[in-house]
Amino acid sequence: MKISEITTQNIKDYARISFNDDDELISNIMIAVKAYIKSYTGLSDEIVDTKEDLSIAFMILCAEMYDNREFTVQKDKVNVVVQSILDLYSVNLL
Repeated sequence: MKISEITTQNIKDYARISFNDDDELISNIMIAVKAYIKSYTGLSDEIVDTKEDLSIAFMILCAEMYDNREFTVQKDKVNVVVQSILDLYSVNLL
């Protein structure tokens, strides 16, 4: 599945959200996560959409942003699976 094909319902299913009150919030999170992935990797919309494994990182990040909407830091580590997927495609490394 490409990131452009992921819907708010896909995110709700992945994150086990069973109500419709937060559709607008989820939609905003999806926009932010896509921007984050593009910034992190340095890839364009078109190239991001060709990397189907990025859709898993996208859904994980959306669920994480939804679940953790408070500004608290419990760990200083990035999810290892997400980081490894994003690192595969990073072209803007120093």
